[in-house]
Amino acid sequence: MIQNKPLEFGQAFWGSEHPDTARLRVQQDYVDKMIALKRENMDRVSHYIDDLLAKAKEELGHARSGANELRKLALAQHIEEICSYLKGQAIEIQPPATVGEGVRKTFVLDEVPAFLGRVRCVLDRWHDSHMIELYDEMVNLVKLKKQVAVEGAKA
Repeated sequence: MIQNKPLEFGQAFWGSEHPDTARLRVQQDYVDKMIALKRENMDRVSHYIDDLLAKAKEELGHARSGANELRKLALAQHIEEICSYLKGQAIEIQPPATVGEGVRKTFVLDEVPAFLGRVRCVLDRWHDSHMIELYDEMVNLVKLKKQVAVEGAKA
């Protein structure tokens, strides 16, 4: 009998794979998927903040170019949105000093670049700390530390 379309089997169907190799492969797949899921969310947050920072920098340039009050108000809106979004991610950051009150509240233009730099720095530290936490969580879930300690004791 001639089979026209031979079936493709994945690596999981090979009978020659050692059980320990299969276990390690499945653990590695699990770790890779968990890291990808966590990274996807973190990258989405970083991308959103980066877009807000770019808009704020653009508005800062326009606000500095003249006495355009509307540009200063748009800049204030971007800065407040950045602060609110970071607060939603459990990141507290001090906004720049303000001028005016109520609806006409704007930020001191000389302090805005330092604020934007602090946001970038805080966001980078947040990303790094989350990746370290994720790594530690994955090590604990697949019990790599325990395996290394047991293999070290055997040697």
